[in-house]
Amino acid sequence: MMKSASALAFWLLACGVSAGQAAAQTVASLDFCADQYVLALADRDDIVGVSPSAETEFSYFAEKAAGLPKIRPTAEEVLLLAPDLVVRQWGGGYGAGTLLERFGVPVIQISFAVTLEETRENLLRVGAAMGKRERATSLAEAMDARLARIVAARSKGTEPLPAALYVTPSGTTSGRGTFVHEVLTAAGVTNVSADLGNSPWHPIRLEALALAPPDIIVAGFFDLRSRRLDNWSLSQHYFLQRQMARLPVTFIPSRQLACAAWFVIDAIEAIAETRRSLTRAPRSMPGE
Repeated sequence: MMKSASALAFWLLACGVSAGQAAAQTVASLDFCADQYVLALADRDDIVGVSPSAETEFSYFAEKAAGLPKIRPTAEEVLLLAPDLVVRQWGGGYGAGTLLERFGVPVIQISFAVTLEETRENLLRVGAAMGKRERATSLAEAMDARLARIVAARSKGTEPLPAALYVTPSGTTSGRGTFVHEVLTAAGVTNVSADLGNSPWHPIRLEALALAPPDIIVAGFFDLRSRRLDNWSLSQHYFLQRQMARLPVTFIPSRQLACAAWFVIDAIEAIAETRRSLTRAPRSMPGE
């Protein structure tokens, strides 16, 4: 990739085209999480390219990506477009940002957020780099206001927080130190998998579920048409299926969780609404 990028850069310069020669504030994104920032913040006419995944079912702003150029995250394609700014999280692979900057293309790197504060920082930092600080600030403030309403409603109650189990089609759940754990906490529920497993992401412990059933199940990525399941998946286990039929389940659309970004407030509100709707009837024991 280095040799081909060098040759392309030489050809561009020989033709009198530099990497910085583009209309003011033109921007490209290299992966579907970076796409969300560009689609939310940039003027449409300033977007010279988004990733091939920008219109997929797990892209929050898929509708906005319709009709926009789709580019592969390669130095060749980016240098030909000569954007004023490239936004990326992982697109292009290791070293892609450094390579593009070597040829005069500014790159803003989105960090992998684990907390809501980090999502806010990413949003404001990308907005500033794109010259869209006011738009980014408005989105951040809207997220903060919605979160404050959830916290205010929760503070009126005196009962213990409901216990929630996060489950995916593969039967994987999320422990402490993950963005999903942050989402559950912000919604006002206790993550029953917080301290289970040997890693932050681990299979559901069916024995623990049987001994201490949750009050709520939060299901993520069950709407993906592209998901592949087999009969050996934990989510297909009879006991878990019975729990999902018996307990309140909040199904979170994939596009709200696929990227750790500010729009996850939609998922937080949905979980909080399920929490508020719970009736405080005695919890039935397994087998009842």
